Amino acid sequence: MRISDRMRGVVRLELFGALPSALLNAAAAGGIALWRAESVDENTLRLCCWEGQLDALRSLAERAGCEVRVLSRRGGSGNLRFARRRAALLTGLLLAALAVLASSLFVWQIEVRGARSLSRGEVLRALSDCGFEVGSFWPGTDTERLRSEMQLRCPEIAWLSVNVSGSRAVVLVAEREEKPLLPGEGKAAELVAARDALVRRVSILEGRAEVGPGQVVTKGQTLASGRLDSLANGSRAVRARGSVMAETWRELIAVRPAEETLKTPRSFGISRFALQFGKKRVNLYFGSGKALDGCDKIVAEYTLGVKGLFSTPLRLIRERIVPYDTRVGTDPDPVGMAERLASLLTLSAEGQILERSVSRAEARGLQTVTLRAHCIENIAQTREYD
Repeated sequence: MRISDRMRGVVRLELFGALPSALLNAAAAGGIALWRAESVDENTLRLCCWEGQLDALRSLAERAGCEVRVLSRRGGSGNLRFARRRAALLTGLLLAALAVLASSLFVWQIEVRGARSLSRGEVLRALSDCGFEVGSFWPGTDTERLRSEMQLRCPEIAWLSVNVSGSRAVVLVAEREEKPLLPGEGKAAELVAARDALVRRVSILEGRAEVGPGQVVTKGQTLASGRLDSLANGSRAVRARGSVMAETWRELIAVRPAEETLKTPRSFGISRFALQFGKKRVNLYFGSGKALDGCDKIVAEYTLGVKGLFSTPLRLIRERIVPYDTRVGTDPDPVGMAERLASLLTLSAEGQILERSVSRAEARGLQTVTLRAHCIENIAQTREYD
């Protein structure tokens, strides 16, 4: 049913008489709208009319010798009766709607995008120092002033924008791009060996090479000098640039206790709930919020609102308390330890891993996993002159 029909009110009727068709003709002549006519038998009709025209239809039915019986009503005066019976409910819904509209003028969720060197926590703390935080009245926020203050507090920020939609703020951050050093720019420096190695290829773009292929170098040894001698201009210092590819032999070690305390959950646990309105929290349970001895506490938060559209200050917090038993045992995972060492080697080695091997040992209550690798990598490292 359309809203307009519900407001006017629709009545379903049953007409009984010798000539119900005569009543239909009289109703049409009197401008009374009738629809959904259904014949029950030769003397009975069922149909619908507007609630406001029911009295006029009854008058015509008396003159036509017909009886009118109301089968059902929808809308119209029924809305008023429903409102009187549910006054408290409707008042509560109205107040809730007003509260949602009022809360949309405040920021209850802040999302940070675009930050790379700055963490989300650093950006949120700087915003709070500038007066923009959860619970702030966003129509009174001066974005130009906020941008200027943020750039003073965080020099890494080149540009900042705050977009608010339904009490949800999205802070877009653009960080400054560091200007790359061009040849000849920067403080004079030399290239030194990052680790012991056997040199295979030397490619110096600027500076003077101090080593050659086939030479063994030690960590910290000069590979390329940044001091150049010239017969015409005398000695000058430059920033040495280039690469030195060399064979290296790396050894990475991971150690963990052979025996440790392990936890085994005894059951699924119990749940307790709390409500948080802004920064105020109301526990819906007795006792403190501290974790119980011998139990893990798993916390989940649910924000009232529509994800991506708007957020409200009301949050439901669920804490699951899971009891556990402890035992002293072993949980060996040499494969996982070796994989983590291999990932660390891949990230640190600027080149190619030719060969690697893994060994495991256990002594004095410790489990040791050793990764040995033969690599070809760039060992040149810049060291500026004092």
